[in-house]
Amino acid sequence: MSPARPIRPLWKSGAVLVCRKCSGNKALDLRRWLKRRLKEDGHEDHIRVLRVGCLDVCPKRRVTTVVQPLPGHAGGGCFVVDPEEEGDDFYLQVLKLLGPSGPSR
Repeated sequence: MSPARPIRPLWKSGAVLVCRKCSGNKALDLRRWLKRRLKEDGHEDHIRVLRVGCLDVCPKRRVTTVVQPLPGHAGGGCFVVDPEEEGDDFYLQVLKLLGPSGPSR
């Protein structure tokens, strides 16, 4: 059996992981909204938004997300977001961390 080989994914900067369990109870679907906003602003080739299983943080009235950069990009981390109140600010944070002109190592 050969060892696992690293690959370079199609997206260029990183991914935003959105907890499926947290996002299921909100009026605004954060994953869908982020994907649409990234596409409208021309960033869909740089940042991938994925729904993942429960991240076991479970904040009240918020959605747990993980911003995961690819090698060569600094930053990232775990965030809890109120999609309706903090969605725009979170979007700007994601762009700052993962966007084409975001921080690099």
